[in-house]
Amino acid sequence: MLFETPWSRIGVRLAVGPRRIETLRGEREVHAPTAWPTARVEAWLDWGDSLPDDYPHGDLPPALRPDVPADPLLAGGPARHARRLAAWGLCLGHFRDGGEAEAFADALLDLWGSGLAAPGPSLSFGARLHPLASDPARAPTTPPRHVDASAAWRTPSPDVLARRLAAVSDAVRRCHGDADACADPTANQVLARAAWAAREAGAADDAIQDAIAIGRAGADGPPLPATAILFADRTAALAEARAPYLAALSAWSGADLTLAFAEPDARALERAAVAPKAAIDVTTVTDDRDLTAVVRLLVVALDIEASAGFCHEAADAHRRREHRAVTLALGGLGERLVAEGLAFGSSAGRARAATLQALAAAAALDVSGELAEALGAYPAFDGEREAKLADLERRLGLANALPDGPTARQARLFFAKARGRIGESGLRNAEVTGAAADAELALRLSGLSPDAVPWRGPIGLAETADGAILPTLDEAALRGLAALGADADAACVHVLGRRALEGAPTVNPVSLSSRGFTDHEIAAVEAVLPAAASLSAAFSPTVVGVGFVCDVLGASSDAAEAPDFDTLAAAGFTPAEISEAEIWAMGAGALSDAPFLDEGAQAVFLGGPDTGVEARIAMTVAVETFTCAPLATPLRLVFADGPETAAALQSRAAGAGVRAVRLARAPAPASFTLALPDLAAVDVRPATLPPRERVVERIVEVGRTRQRLPDRRKGYIQKATIGGHKLYLHTGEYDDGELGEIFIDMHKEGAAFRSLMNNFAIAISIGLQYGVPLEEFVEAFVFTRFEPAGPVTGNDSIRSATSILDYVFRELGVSYLDRRDLANLDPGELNADGLGRGEAEGPQPVARFISKGFSRGAAPDNLVFLPVPHRATGGAATVAVAVADICPACGDLARVRKGQALICESCGCS
Repeated sequence: MLFETPWSRIGVRLAVGPRRIETLRGEREVHAPTAWPTARVEAWLDWGDSLPDDYPHGDLPPALRPDVPADPLLAGGPARHARRLAAWGLCLGHFRDGGEAEAFADALLDLWGSGLAAPGPSLSFGARLHPLASDPARAPTTPPRHVDASAAWRTPSPDVLARRLAAVSDAVRRCHGDADACADPTANQVLARAAWAAREAGAADDAIQDAIAIGRAGADGPPLPATAILFADRTAALAEARAPYLAALSAWSGADLTLAFAEPDARALERAAVAPKAAIDVTTVTDDRDLTAVVRLLVVALDIEASAGFCHEAADAHRRREHRAVTLALGGLGERLVAEGLAFGSSAGRARAATLQALAAAAALDVSGELAEALGAYPAFDGEREAKLADLERRLGLANALPDGPTARQARLFFAKARGRIGESGLRNAEVTGAAADAELALRLSGLSPDAVPWRGPIGLAETADGAILPTLDEAALRGLAALGADADAACVHVLGRRALEGAPTVNPVSLSSRGFTDHEIAAVEAVLPAAASLSAAFSPTVVGVGFVCDVLGASSDAAEAPDFDTLAAAGFTPAEISEAEIWAMGAGALSDAPFLDEGAQAVFLGGPDTGVEARIAMTVAVETFTCAPLATPLRLVFADGPETAAALQSRAAGAGVRAVRLARAPAPASFTLALPDLAAVDVRPATLPPRERVVERIVEVGRTRQRLPDRRKGYIQKATIGGHKLYLHTGEYDDGELGEIFIDMHKEGAAFRSLMNNFAIAISIGLQYGVPLEEFVEAFVFTRFEPAGPVTGNDSIRSATSILDYVFRELGVSYLDRRDLANLDPGELNADGLGRGEAEGPQPVARFISKGFSRGAAPDNLVFLPVPHRATGGAATVAVAVADICPACGDLARVRKGQALICESCGCS
C-alpha cells in the first residue's frame, strides 16, 4: 500500500430497493436507494450510461475485470466506475497489488452508495494522450489558447436586423437632452421610427429594449463573443477600462463569459473546465474525520481519472497531462450553515464556511503531495514551484487567522503537512479544489446548493411510493430550528400552511357555499390541496369543473380555458381575502418572516432570492480564499438592470477581492412588450439603411381568432394499412365542408408513439382552426421519409407512402384540395387497349356518403349522387346532387328536374 492507512468503509450504504423508472429509452427497473427521489435516481442513471468502458490491457484481479457481473446498484453504474478506476490505478501504480485496488473499488462504491458524495460529468470520448505514454512528441506543440479580453470580440453581423438594432442604439446615443426622454420611444420620434423598423425586420421587443439600453450607456453596440474565459487587471476593472467594461456588457447581453482578475486564475479556470469533478455533501458528512477520509478517497479517484480519461480536443488532453488538474468541491454549504443556525450573511457564517473549505483544501493538498511522493509531480510543476509554494504559505497564514476550533486546527495541521510534502516532492495536481456548478452534479446530490451559494429555502419535496410529489419542510430547516430551539410544528404550519379550507378566515366551506360551490367542488379542492402549488391552482377550472365555472360563476368558456383564470376572483372574493386564505391554507413559503422567530433567527433562514449581493460577494471571497481555482459564482441581474448596473456590480466584486466574476442576467418576462407609439403616427419610411439599398416588405395581417368546430360535426374515417401498420384517419369539418381537425389512431404501436401521433394531430387541428391553410401542411409533410413506410392497402387513391405523415397529408390533399397529383395512378384504370373504363359508375344512393346519424334521418331516401364530366377549368371531378326518379322510357333511375321539366340523364327523354 502506498499510503499509511488502509482504505476503510466510509459511510453506511443506504437502504436499496427495486424502482421502476421511466426514461427516454423506456421503463427501467433498477435497484436504487429508497429514500432518493426519482429525479436523483435518473441523474445517476444518465451518468452511468455515459461512462467510458476503456480498461487497461493486462492481467487484472477477477473482481476488477469488466466481464464480471457488477453490483446492481443504480444499474451497475457506480460499480463499473469504481472497478474501472481501480483497474487503471493498479496499472498506473497507485496501488501495489490487486488487493489494494479491490479495497479502493469497494470503498469508492460504498461512498457512492451512501450518498455522501457524487461524481461529476463523465469525460467524453475524443482526443487522448495515453497515460502510460512518456514520449513528449505525442503531445501537441501548440500552447493552450491565450486568454485576453482585447482579442475576444467580433464585429456585429452586417445583416439588416443587426443594422436596424444598431440604428436604435444610435437614435438614443445621438439624442441631446434629458436621458430618460431620449430613451423613450414616445418622446423621441427618431427612436420610435428606428424601433418600428427593427420590429418590422423581425427583432423581438426585448432585443430592441437592449439596444435602447446600450445606446443610453454610450456603448458602441453589443459585442458578440463566443463562450470564453477572460482576464483583466483588477485595478483596470475598478477603473472601468475598456476590456472589463466590454466583458460586463457582453455578459449583460447574454454571452457566457467569465472574467478573472489575474492570469493564473484564468488559466486555472481553463484547466478546471476539462478536469474530472466530484462534490461532497457537507450536510451529511458532518464529522471532520469523515470529511478528510472522503477527501482522501476522492482525490485519488480523480487523479486516476485525470490520468486515464478522454478529452474533447488534443489541446485539452495536453493541458490535462501537463497539469493533471482535478476539481473537488463542497456541496450544500448554504444548507450546512442553516442546519447549524448560522446566517449566510453573518461574519460567523462566513467564518464557518471558510473553515470547512480550508479543511477540505488542506486535506486535498496533503493527499496530492503524498501522491507526488510516490508517482511524481505534474509535468509543469518545476516551472510553477515558487508560485505554488507562495500560494500555500498564503493559505496557511489565512488558516491561522480562522476562529480557533477543532476544524480550524485540523486544517492548519494538514496545511503544514502539505507544505513539507510539496516542498520536497511537489504536487501531483496543479489544482485540487474549485467550483462544481454543474446542474447534473447538483441533482446527483439531491439538488444541494453548489459552492458558496445560499440555500434554496425551507420548502423541500418528498416523493411518495406511488410517485406523487408533496411539499415538505426541508431537512436543513428542521435541523436549524432544533439548533435555535424553535418550534418545528409552528414552522411547518407557517411555511406549508394547513392544506385545508376548514377554519380559513375568508375562503372556507361556508363562504364558498354562499357563492354557489357545492360539496362536490369543495371536496375536489380539498383533495388536491396537499400537493397544490397555490390556492388558485387548487381552484382551477380543471379541478372544480369548467361547467361549474361557466354555468354557476358565469364565466365564458374562453375565459375559463385561459391559463391565468382566477376562479376565486370570479366567485367574488377580493384580492385581500384570497391572499389571507392563501397564507392560511398554503403557508407563507418562508421562515424569514416567521413571527415566532427573533430577527437574528429570521436571518438564518433567508433563502437565495432574499440574500443580497453584498452577502453573496462576501461569502464567495471567504470561501474561494482556500480553493485552488476560483469559484466564479454567478452574480444575478434582473432583466431591467442596464449595462451600467452590470459594470458596477462587476467592479464591486473586483474591489471586494473576488477572483473571478460571472454575470447572469435574467431573461425578459414572457409578457414583455415595448411600448411604441401608434404606427400611423410614426413615419417609418426613413429607414436607417445605407443609400442605394431598397427593402421591399409586405405586411400581411392575419387574425389570431380561433374558429372552433361545431359540437356536432361531419367528416369521414379512412382505414388503411401502411407497410403492415394499421392506421385510422378521422376528419372533422366545418358546416361549409372545410377541414377543421384530424385524429390519427394506430393499432399496434407503442404507447409513446401513439401519444406522439395523437398530439401531433391535435397540433395540426389547432393550426387549422387558427387559419393555417391546409395547403401549407400538405407541402410541409408530403414526401417525408421514415418508417413505417411502403405499400398502402385500403385506400383507392394512395397506393404507397414514404411515411405515415406522407400518407396522411397525401390523403388530405386528394380529398380536400383535389390534389390529384398526390394520388398514385392505378394500373387498373387503363385496359389493354389503352382506353379507360369508360363512364364512371352510375347514380349511387347518397346514404353511402352522408351519415344517416349525422343528418338524423333528415335526408330524403331517394337522394342520389350523379357523376358529371370534369370541369374544363380545374379538371376536377364534380358531382351533382338531385332527387332522382325512374324514367318511363328506359327505366333508369336518372330522371331529374331541370328547370320546369323532368329530364332523363340516360336517354334524354322528358
